[in-house]
Amino acid sequence: MEEKLLYQYPPVLTRSQKQAQALNELSRHRKMRSQMYRNFILAGVILGLSFLVRAAIVKVLLIVIGLLNGAVGAVIYGVYAASQDKRLYTRIYSDHLEHCQRSGLKKQWLHYRLFYSEVKRSFQDNRGAMIFELEKPELSSCEREEKSGERVPVALEDPIRLRFADTSAKLALIEKVHEQIGYPRKKYNVITDDDDYYSPEDLQWDRLHKHGL
Repeated sequence: MEEKLLYQYPPVLTRSQKQAQALNELSRHRKMRSQMYRNFILAGVILGLSFLVRAAIVKVLLIVIGLLNGAVGAVIYGVYAASQDKRLYTRIYSDHLEHCQRSGLKKQWLHYRLFYSEVKRSFQDNRGAMIFELEKPELSSCEREEKSGERVPVALEDPIRLRFADTSAKLALIEKVHEQIGYPRKKYNVITDDDDYYSPEDLQWDRLHKHGL
């Protein structure tokens, strides 16, 4: 069976779409940078006030608030900048998944090639990452790309934890290949306007009745 591309991120854009996306990204970048600077300025003001206060407890409290405010601004901007990484991609095929993500805060990227036939089960953790448990992987692989661009094969971790820069890519994976990857997708009973009978399971998942109306 020939592999078929079901979804890819980033999508293939026309020239006009690329121009519109570039303008939008520039606007968002300026907005996030301005927010970070505002956090830094506010942090500086709070730290300045701490030197004018004599009470030790208040002084320490102001210093902590100022440092946290500056740190929050830096972290938010850092997360935004990481999400704009042009090396990140997700390609969902009919028989396998190709995915790239950053390795923590390091200047490294992990390139995964994951075949569904080797996936025992998958699920999401409380942070939204997709967890894959493999059984005797032979085709699936992982490579680490250094800052220099060199790729080095690395052992697959167990389980594999994938973080998606594009939420739509994760939703497409669950929607299109949930059976192949053993994802526990909930099957809802179809309730029509003419159906007045509710099973105990219907009542559990539709507490407001009739689609929440």
